[in-house]
Amino acid sequence: MNVEADQGRSTPQKCEPCPTGAGMWMATFSDMAILLMAMFVLLIALAETAKVRDSMFSVAGDSQIAYGTQDEVESELVPSGKRGSSTNSDTNEGYETIIGVLAKEIDEGIVDVIIKDERIVVNVSSGDTPSFNSAKVQQQQLEIYMKVADAQRAISVAVKISQDSKGTTSDSEAWEAMFSSQYRRVRQKLESAIEQNLVEVIRNGDKVILRLASEGSFKSGSADLQPGFGFLLNDVGNALADVEGLITIEGHTDNIPISSFGSRFRSNWDLSAGRSGAVADYLLTKYSFKTGLMVSGLADTKPITSNNTDEGRAKNRRIEIVIDGGY
Repeated sequence: MNVEADQGRSTPQKCEPCPTGAGMWMATFSDMAILLMAMFVLLIALAETAKVRDSMFSVAGDSQIAYGTQDEVESELVPSGKRGSSTNSDTNEGYETIIGVLAKEIDEGIVDVIIKDERIVVNVSSGDTPSFNSAKVQQQQLEIYMKVADAQRAISVAVKISQDSKGTTSDSEAWEAMFSSQYRRVRQKLESAIEQNLVEVIRNGDKVILRLASEGSFKSGSADLQPGFGFLLNDVGNALADVEGLITIEGHTDNIPISSFGSRFRSNWDLSAGRSGAVADYLLTKYSFKTGLMVSGLADTKPITSNNTDEGRAKNRRIEIVIDGGY
């Protein structure tokens, strides 16, 4: 027997017995089950609370069977044209504003203001006045449209004007009166600049065009604003801040090709677009516009006079700001 060999062998050791009982995953599962049970208890409690709340506003008698419960309590501020229907706060505030603006006309029975489909509707009584289909709009009705147009700028809900004449409405005449009022307001705000021949304000159908003089606006071949041009743009920004319609800034040039040497613009297209963009950047840093601004570079494609003379080319080099009321 080899004693040394026996002494070199290692005796295997017995491992400790494994623990008994539920696995570790059971603790996570039980926690999740408890949380789910708590959530269902809360949902049941909320549902019971809702039933109690609804019963407080239930309608008695047959109307309860027909309509169920009533979640909205009729307010005394809801106008007569919308009794029993829900209106949001903006609509109610706008309604009160229109009522205040047209108080005189309402007292005289000329105007009736109601709320319909979350819109404020101003019904103008025609009486013995001619129909709106005629070319001439009566002065009294025109004043009503102007008042509504001014009030519309202060409220966020839509206002519709209808003419009570044989059951027909006249949205086109109402729009015309409002747009004409807007055109006059723009001219009034730019009256000083117009007198100094710094800007022209022109009405062309459903568009109002502000044509800015090229003198003192940009250096030749450049889209950098001249220091004095900013004063005119400030007046323009104030006049446009609350107008209705799509505003587009158009850049125009004469037909003389731009010199590519030393210029960052490759053509009159680039130059006209750069200038309209520079005007837009200036205005947007100081003013906000309801529909934003669009820019367009038209080069020499829309001259307003002949390019055969220096005077004609100077007039064709211009910035035009177009308010599209048909947008």
